[in-house]
Amino acid sequence: MNFIVICLDTLRWDHLGCYGNQEIQTRGIDAFAQRAMRFDAAYCASFPTIPMRTDAFTGNVNWPVYGWKALGEEEVTVTECLKQAGYHTAFVHDTENMVPTGFGEDFEEDLFLQPPEGWEENKEHVELAVPREHMRQNGGGFIRDRARSLLYEHETDWPVARTMMAASEWLEDNYKRERFFLWVDSFEIHEDWHAPDHYTEYYSPDYEGLDYSYPNYGYTDIYEAHELQRLRDRYAAEVSLTDRWVAHLLRQIETMRLFENSMVVLLSDHGMYIGEHERTGKHSVEATDAWPIYDEVGRLPLLMRMPGNDEAKTTRGLVQPADLMPTMLELAGVARSEWPEMYGKSMVPLLAGETNRHHDCVFTSCHSGAGPGRIEYLPSCITVTQPPWTLVTGPQSWEPRLYHAGIDPGQTRNLIGRHPQVAELMREALVEFMASRGAEKEYIEGFTRI
Repeated sequence: MNFIVICLDTLRWDHLGCYGNQEIQTRGIDAFAQRAMRFDAAYCASFPTIPMRTDAFTGNVNWPVYGWKALGEEEVTVTECLKQAGYHTAFVHDTENMVPTGFGEDFEEDLFLQPPEGWEENKEHVELAVPREHMRQNGGGFIRDRARSLLYEHETDWPVARTMMAASEWLEDNYKRERFFLWVDSFEIHEDWHAPDHYTEYYSPDYEGLDYSYPNYGYTDIYEAHELQRLRDRYAAEVSLTDRWVAHLLRQIETMRLFENSMVVLLSDHGMYIGEHERTGKHSVEATDAWPIYDEVGRLPLLMRMPGNDEAKTTRGLVQPADLMPTMLELAGVARSEWPEMYGKSMVPLLAGETNRHHDCVFTSCHSGAGPGRIEYLPSCITVTQPPWTLVTGPQSWEPRLYHAGIDPGQTRNLIGRHPQVAELMREALVEFMASRGAEKEYIEGFTRI
């Protein structure tokens, strides 16, 4: 069996038609979902970009001990294990954050789609659409991204298009291999939300006003209502752009009949607030303002199509990115005695329809304790998900909150006063988990008050 993983950045699960969205065009991914298993309780564990991928590549949940850092020599990756099992491995990506962290080093082929040459010269030509202070990091990322897009002439110049076309070309060259593992990684839909105009105009025709496309990673009080809607429309346009080019790769897989002998996975690393909970952005950029990770950010789209599957399936099994590695190793026929130590659990029983249960709890956070990879300006609360309950706890300044998904899917009604016993049991599970993962005592105690 081959493995093809398509990982997208900042794609919210609730912006896909296959997850119930009626307004945003995602025909390519929706068509894929019609013959795939849709996971309705997939959650990020280690947050954000690189920590999530570290979980997926190592089969472990790493946020209790470290944050955003390069892979360590002691960490065994799924790539290494599959190579030892006779797989040819390839990494096709435009996600620059992954270059210095070592993810590509284990692959036999590492194809990074470079930004266009000479883009730095365009920085002085970038026009600011909104006040710089209304954008994350004072607009530095906006200027970088717009300087690059000034060199785009056609839709095929956008990074997601280039990446999916490169992955398709790789399949043309390699589809006859006996066994292969291909990881395709695109930084789309990460801001700047600057899709080609025909996508943006579909959702926001005849717009007049400040043209927000790069969120402030702060609170919504800086936006007028129409400006916030413009930000949402620009995000929707990015979703449709990304869907169109993911569909290109999926069509290539279908044309080559690779669905007959490959597991194909589509997932995202996290979502984004676009006005919910009075926030825009995925995390805080203020060291004293720890943000909660609600479902708009922490819940993931996850679709898996197995060989021979010809119908849409769903599961409510609670899963996380760390479960991907043991799943692939089991399907590859690697003996469990040869697996490295992992926290993740194989999802094969869920895919086979043998059960609808997996993890009892999932714990989501960005590392906020002492140790490597801590980002001082990115403090995070900790989210404990145990359907139907969600517990959010944080540092000393944060009052713990408890939500019930069945009656409050938007996570706006704090029920901890009514159900303290539920919160206490979830707190105990968090303490046990953090300790089992090697978190320092002070870190545990600082985040597990009820």
